[in-house]
Amino acid sequence: MSETVTMAGGPAAGWYLDPAGSGALRWWSGASWTEHFTPVPEQPALIGDITSTPERVGNLFAPIAPRVLEAAPPAYRVQPTNPSAHTWGVWLIASVVAVAVGVRTASGTLLSMASPLVALVTFFALFALVACLAIWDSTVLRARGLNAASAWWILLLPPIAYFVARRVVLKKQGIRANSPGNVYVLTAFTAAALTFLALTPIANARMDTASLRLLERQASTELHRQTSVSWTVSCPDGAPVTIVGSSFDCAASDATGRAVRFTAHVLEPRRFAVDAPVQQ
Repeated sequence: MSETVTMAGGPAAGWYLDPAGSGALRWWSGASWTEHFTPVPEQPALIGDITSTPERVGNLFAPIAPRVLEAAPPAYRVQPTNPSAHTWGVWLIASVVAVAVGVRTASGTLLSMASPLVALVTFFALFALVACLAIWDSTVLRARGLNAASAWWILLLPPIAYFVARRVVLKKQGIRANSPGNVYVLTAFTAAALTFLALTPIANARMDTASLRLLERQASTELHRQTSVSWTVSCPDGAPVTIVGSSFDCAASDATGRAVRFTAHVLEPRRFAVDAPVQQ
């Protein structure tokens, strides 16, 4: 297979010193190096002038040694580059884990977890995932001949501390590795913002319902204080609890069947003033 190096206006086809350093002559086709080699003549004998045809120069292809240049046509070689610092592990942290962290942060802020145990389990699950991916990332970097940051930097502030340590270690080796950390921050922030926007209506509905339940308990307690009888209070779920100046009616009944109603006025979002109960 020939090594193709196209050179517009380059040397004409002929035998030249092999730029790969084999010590032999190599045939240059005028456009690429071929795989044809021949030894360098110890003392090349000229037959005719340098424009001799192949028939006049014997067994060698024309032109022979007289056409050997002092500097062979340059062979284009790929300059050595540092191994890549991009791995599947670090990009999974920067994407999948970032989304999970953003969603968990926003949802945990807006909606309380079912229990502290659930919150604890989700935290350690994410921590274990980050640890495994960080170990995978550092292992791949070392296999490529690079120094890698310890995966246990995640114990400090997962996974930001690992990204910072990774960037510092690779920078000392002349490798810029800022992208994964930057993508992680941007992805986590975006996921948190989108989750916040998506869950805000749900969170508001929960707070509206919670304020009505609180009003019912307070009214029941007050009626019990006044009558020494237990009361069951019910307010409509769709009540406009956030519209200042609005009002809605709630109903209450005791164990004897006595029923009353009262009107609640919205002073501030989810804060009410209640009129005296009126017997129905």
